[in-house]
Amino acid sequence: MADSDDEEGKRCLNCDASFEGLRRCGKCKAAYFCNAACQREVWKEHCKTCVAPAGAAPPPPPEAPGQAAASGAPAAAGQPPAAPEQKYTPEQIKQEGLRRVNQEVLPEVGALMREGKFAEAVEHLEESVAFASGADERELMDALSCLTARCYLGMGKPKEALQGLNPALMQARRNGGPSAIKPHSIAAECFRALGDAEKTRVELRALVEAAAESTDEAEQAGALLLAGIALFDMGDLNASMPLLASAAAAAEKVGDFAGRAAARSRAGAALLRLRRPGQAVEAWTDELKALEEGERLEKESKEKKETSESLLEDGAERGDKKMPETRALAPVGDARARRCRAHGNLFTAHLLMGAREAAETHLAHACSLAKTLGAKEEAETWLRAGHARRLAGDASDGVPKDAREAYETAAAVARAAGLDELAARAADGAAGKTLAAEMLDAK
Repeated sequence: MADSDDEEGKRCLNCDASFEGLRRCGKCKAAYFCNAACQREVWKEHCKTCVAPAGAAPPPPPEAPGQAAASGAPAAAGQPPAAPEQKYTPEQIKQEGLRRVNQEVLPEVGALMREGKFAEAVEHLEESVAFASGADERELMDALSCLTARCYLGMGKPKEALQGLNPALMQARRNGGPSAIKPHSIAAECFRALGDAEKTRVELRALVEAAAESTDEAEQAGALLLAGIALFDMGDLNASMPLLASAAAAAEKVGDFAGRAAARSRAGAALLRLRRPGQAVEAWTDELKALEEGERLEKESKEKKETSESLLEDGAERGDKKMPETRALAPVGDARARRCRAHGNLFTAHLLMGAREAAETHLAHACSLAKTLGAKEEAETWLRAGHARRLAGDASDGVPKDAREAYETAAAVARAAGLDELAARAADGAAGKTLAAEMLDAK
């Protein structure tokens, strides 16, 4: 639907309302509606006459032999004969609508969303939602509803996101199954943004149930990870643990090293908060292993692809057509920051276990990586080191000397880089103002 240029004398085709701000049909430019809901109400009738203006619509499908359209009134003397009136069947209109949504609207919406232009994307989606509803294209309707909800979430409007998601969410609640994964995951995001913990948990349970019915292992891994992270962030540590463990195992099975690392990272943080540093060490060690293995295989895959392309070019004259197969991997990209954080977390866990030598080895690795990432990461690494040393020290003695040294290093690096807020946090740590709960959250 597009904005009208002049609403004077125009009325909504559905409810006959007339006001400034009526929206014009984006295809025929002749009908007006209050909103997408009004357009949906009358689409089944309107689609029979909804034809783009001359010059805007693609050529009509070829007519069957013997069905050529009759010409109109005889042309005036010296004038060319009038073109026969073009008539479209409902099925032709539907197919043209599907073509336009898939080939024009969705690519444009995707580009707008990548640019963060969510309001513009919603405008493009409104007409398509009305079309899919009227044409009874259930799968397309659900996909468009999810996209609309994502746009509203991008604008920070969770209530509107739930309204846009409603068609897909109702279908998901009625039918369940793997197709319900995306609607339930978006609904959980919406309710979390609205601060409704109970409804968030309801949607997460439905998400896990839907994932259990999926035969796509990568899809299962993603759903379990999303649910596990959501519960962790909500503070439900015990509920998040089995989901994170299952997500890591599923991700490992399909070669998703980034997903496996993300699951292990949250699992380690949960275990540390539950005062189980030994198990946290296992989780974070596996996170490191996943990141390192993912980086290695990603590099090998890239090299193989380059070699394969070179071989394909060399063999083109010999008639070689197939490129040697390479393993598809979920990218981990530049994982230095994640490895830096994992080493810092392992420093904390080992320190709390009393394994100081192992702890200092991991801190050295973390600081080495942090230097390559910039002053902010370096200062944060030393800040977390100060927190860890303070947690492992004797609280009755105030801030231990080694903890104060780490805080002072963090403050110095931050001040030199103009990171005043970070420098202030380090100064608070050195003064003993930071609470234990805040120190654990920093891990």
